[in-house]
Amino acid sequence: MRPGAAAGARHWRRLCLGALLWLGLAAWAVAQGIVPSPSERLAPAAIGRQAGGLPLAWHLQVLDDTSRTLTLDEVRRPEWQSRFMLPEDPLRGREADRVLWFKFQLRLADPADAPQEWLLLVPSVSTHEMRFYGPFAPDGHALAEPVVTGMRHPWRTRQASSEQMAWRFHLPDAQPYTVYVRAESTFARVYDMRVWRTADYLESTQDKRMFDGISYGILIGLLVYGLVLLLVFGEAIYVYYLLSCLCALGAIAGFNGHLLRYPFANWPAAAGVSYTLMPALWAICKLQFGRRLLNLRQFAPWLDRLVVALLAALGVAAVYGLFGPHPLLTFNLVQASVVLASAVLLAGAIVAGRRRYWPAVLYCVGVALLLLTVGAIVFASWGLIDWKPGHMNLTQGALVLELVVFAVAAASRLRLVLRSEQALAAHNLELVDALRTDSLTGVASRAGLEVQADRWLREGRPFAVLLLDLDGFKAVNDRHGHAAGDAVLAALAGRLRESVRDSDLVARLGGDEFALLVAGDPHRDALAALAQRLLGQAALPVDWEGQGLRVGMSIGIACRPQDGDSLDALLRAADRAMYHSKQQSHAPGFSFAGDMSAP
Repeated sequence: MRPGAAAGARHWRRLCLGALLWLGLAAWAVAQGIVPSPSERLAPAAIGRQAGGLPLAWHLQVLDDTSRTLTLDEVRRPEWQSRFMLPEDPLRGREADRVLWFKFQLRLADPADAPQEWLLLVPSVSTHEMRFYGPFAPDGHALAEPVVTGMRHPWRTRQASSEQMAWRFHLPDAQPYTVYVRAESTFARVYDMRVWRTADYLESTQDKRMFDGISYGILIGLLVYGLVLLLVFGEAIYVYYLLSCLCALGAIAGFNGHLLRYPFANWPAAAGVSYTLMPALWAICKLQFGRRLLNLRQFAPWLDRLVVALLAALGVAAVYGLFGPHPLLTFNLVQASVVLASAVLLAGAIVAGRRRYWPAVLYCVGVALLLLTVGAIVFASWGLIDWKPGHMNLTQGALVLELVVFAVAAASRLRLVLRSEQALAAHNLELVDALRTDSLTGVASRAGLEVQADRWLREGRPFAVLLLDLDGFKAVNDRHGHAAGDAVLAALAGRLRESVRDSDLVARLGGDEFALLVAGDPHRDALAALAQRLLGQAALPVDWEGQGLRVGMSIGIACRPQDGDSLDALLRAADRAMYHSKQQSHAPGFSFAGDMSAP
């Protein structure tokens, strides 16, 4: 490269680096400008009609009540007022079992809004108890009685019929008013409170209600699907799929606050138990379903043992959640187990998928989808990332979609099972056919003869039995060997099949003995003509290694029902007639059982 060109390239690189640095500094400055100053944060929040509600996060002063016993009168004393702090990052905070006091001031941006009703919304359904105090006028008197609500209280304590914690209030004028909120929760964070015009908030919830309705409808449909599979096939895997759907429905309804609103409106303790247990039970059923769908015991035994260990841990967590003093430990253990179990099952799905087990590929997609979205909730609860209210909707949608993918995977597995059963049935039929077919000649065996004869006997159909025995066959074996004898048997079997109708049956009973089942009630002359043709076919030489091998044949004929009403009786009658024809040197080579005297 020429020196001038090299210098130009260095110049452009410096310009680009400088531009990037400038943009970074500008972005940092903008971001810093978003954060209000402490004086702005302590100033009363001017409320008015605003899309999405007026956020109060930066105006909240927080007091961590480690004693859990402070009263409103105590926190209003000067010594406690000085302990209220402005948190550095109001939307970030680890879950912890604690009691928080919030303090903030509100005023009307427009005095004309005095008749309006306002709603203070706390986007949480899992807070054990929330107490709203105020608004307090500058002279210290409260405009309304305290409001107490939360998971530990019946649904009727909820204001605005909201699943989330909410408080209705009025401000009579544009003076600053002080509000106190006490929050007690096992899953407490610094809450993202907002002030809405009540009508605006109720209108804004329509999309969420529609989303929840669609989610519940899909889950109920999957429940019915799982129940049908269970009733039809009765396999344990469908029990776990059904329970996974049921527990997922319970977990989502708990996270959305619908358990307390509908089935347990007057029984908050039951709603709290469901809120704690349903995620653990869902994870247990999900793991059991995954184990069986992926067949981990066969494809990845070491992963299967790890899943069993996770199941044991979740079982202990579920019991501890009911009776232990620290339910947050249960919740954190369930969260960690869900993430770890999803990763383990994802690995199992990859192992099974590499063996071309296609349901594992679908399962892999479902688990990966949920793992990404559940990770957002779990990491936020651990304080690793900022928590956003939209995370729950994302996780809810992913959980429902995962179960849909699992349903498709179960259907794919079912299709594989049905194909396997069809292949097994076809193989069994082949084995049965092999048992009913003589392997040397290709005609029916004695078993095949018995099956056909039994069928005709059950149907009451007339038929004739022709018993055929080769004459001179032993001499062929002795002189030319068994290979030559086999060739004679195979050739004569082929000639016999060509001499009868498709509705008739040719069978080899063993050695050099054959039998024919002739369908219908043929006339004696027709049976005699058939016997003559068979004798003629037997008289033709069989070519073997350039030699013409010859054998003779003797035939005995018995008819049903004249000569017997069972296969054994007919064979005995035909056998007597056949030996009679052997003994008659000048006989035509066949005899009818009806012409023989009874033994």
